[in-house]
Amino acid sequence: MKIRSLERMANVFPYLLLSVYIIGCIFCVYIDRMNYLINGSIMAIPAIIGSAAFVLIKKRDLDLSGKVNLFQYNHLISPLSFSLFYALAALIFLTTSVESRWGLFAVLIIYTIVFIQILSRRLRPVTVLVEILLTLLITIYSHTLRPALYFGSTDILPHSYMSTVTSLSGHTIPAELGAYTYFPLYHVFVAQASQMLGLDIQTTLFVTTGLIFATTVLFLYYLVNGIFRNEQITLLVVLAYAMNADVIYYGTYMVTRTMAYVGFLILLYLLYTMAGPRADTKDTIARPTARRISAVIMVIFILLTHQVTTPMIIALIGLLFILEWVIRDKRHVGPAFLMVPVSLFASYWGFVAYPFMDDLLPRTNLSLYQNVVFTDVVYSGLGFLISQLDNLFVVFFATIGAIYLVWKQQPRYAVIFGVLGLTAILLNLPNVLTVIFQFATILKVDRFALLFLPMLALVMGVGIYVFARHLSVARPSVRLIGVVLIALIVLFGIGSLGFIKEEPGYKRYYFHQDEVAGFERVLTTVPSGSYLYSDYYTLRFFGRDEIDGSETLKLPHYIPRMLQTDLNMSEKSGYIILPDSQLKHGGLLFGNEVMLEGDELDPTKSLHPYRSTEENIQNMTNGLSVENKVYSNSGIDVYHFLRSD
Repeated sequence: MKIRSLERMANVFPYLLLSVYIIGCIFCVYIDRMNYLINGSIMAIPAIIGSAAFVLIKKRDLDLSGKVNLFQYNHLISPLSFSLFYALAALIFLTTSVESRWGLFAVLIIYTIVFIQILSRRLRPVTVLVEILLTLLITIYSHTLRPALYFGSTDILPHSYMSTVTSLSGHTIPAELGAYTYFPLYHVFVAQASQMLGLDIQTTLFVTTGLIFATTVLFLYYLVNGIFRNEQITLLVVLAYAMNADVIYYGTYMVTRTMAYVGFLILLYLLYTMAGPRADTKDTIARPTARRISAVIMVIFILLTHQVTTPMIIALIGLLFILEWVIRDKRHVGPAFLMVPVSLFASYWGFVAYPFMDDLLPRTNLSLYQNVVFTDVVYSGLGFLISQLDNLFVVFFATIGAIYLVWKQQPRYAVIFGVLGLTAILLNLPNVLTVIFQFATILKVDRFALLFLPMLALVMGVGIYVFARHLSVARPSVRLIGVVLIALIVLFGIGSLGFIKEEPGYKRYYFHQDEVAGFERVLTTVPSGSYLYSDYYTLRFFGRDEIDGSETLKLPHYIPRMLQTDLNMSEKSGYIILPDSQLKHGGLLFGNEVMLEGDELDPTKSLHPYRSTEENIQNMTNGLSVENKVYSNSGIDVYHFLRSD
């Protein structure tokens, strides 16, 4: 029997959404933020259209156990087509430059082939699942293994250094390198894998972690299929997950919090399979016990991998516990298990990792939240529309799927994922919450949003399924339905794979080969303890603090200083590393030096671009003397300055 209150809420939701949008428009006009009004409207319109589509779809009361058969699956042609385009994509990635997107075009064709297979008769789930995993893996590797040094949002660089220290020293990092001395599992894993594979730290990190992240599609598949018992819905969810731009990004940016996220997804899988089918008395005892032990081990894994992920996971599991109590259906999260992560977290943070609390205390200062600060808009209007093309489809399908799950309640437990799906939309997609500095930067909502990516994919996959079922039941031309759905998936892929997403030239995700060669020259020739002046990205590479044993381990260490546009150096001597090629072709990022330490509590001390204009180039290069140049290649110039005052 349905929960009538939730059913009524789902019926009212489209009108509530429209009312919130109108209030939001009035608020934007009131605070004189027309950019917010334009961008907010771009994101709200797909949600409103999705809500309207739900109103039409619910009239047919579609069952979630049926199948959509729009295409004919050929057991020979379909896998052969996948293999040919997969080989083509690999060949293109190996033979083209990092900037080339031809390989991603082949990946888009592959995802289209997979989508056609999912909506075909005589579907082979295992084959399709393996195809999705392999496609996600090659997409990740195309970003991480082709550049000379991929660094994502720069945290890869210090984690590589900490893994190097762990590998060379044979023990966890010392306290001089920060709080990760209490959360060492990631660095131990990378260091040990490097020793076992005989590869350098950088290559090992990308190869092993990319493979680990790609396997999340397997756990998501078994998790979702255990709920819906519909392989078509499950595969659509997995496909939506693998094609999501944030999922692809975190697959390339496999740092500690992403590794903890993988552990969280495995933990969810274990929680939802503890009460599985039992064949006999022996299995009745052994299987749940083994799963419970594995779940506890996974909690410990998360606890030792990343600091703040554990309390976030506790909050999410607590939310699951509350929602299960509300709907009164199956109970996967009991009070006894909920106390396991709580007690482990409290014990470890209270008696072992308590020094890390000093890093969190500044964020609890109430004065930071007295005045709401809105962040600046990078893109507006058409530029924002192009950059958010994929998210428009995510909003449309996820809105349909989330509301329909709450309304249909089939199975009843799916209501929980409908509610979590709506929360995932708010956390992962641009909205009023993500432009508030305190919410987005101080509280780090992106860390919490990462945990909701499976829920976002789930409601989007259900939305695609329900939308396709509705079109097929409406009985227009089957060919027309197929063309429309393929066109929508292709447009979604064009946005998520980054075909038309243009970013500012000063924003970077990797270094070129000549830059890395120059950095290696600095590491081998510049004395340890020297002051290094450069832009933000370069200094993140050289963020190597001195530790006891630096000389013994032959680890150079430096004191980074942010280069100022007026070339005013506070120290009497040091080195200037100027990424000359990047300055001329994209621009640099400068800012306050506290940004190098991860201090983001003051909105006035953010990074700012030094754009690639003729005036800026002349200002920078003319202020440096050729006589002080000690190294130069096509990527960087290194200057040594020594003031006599």
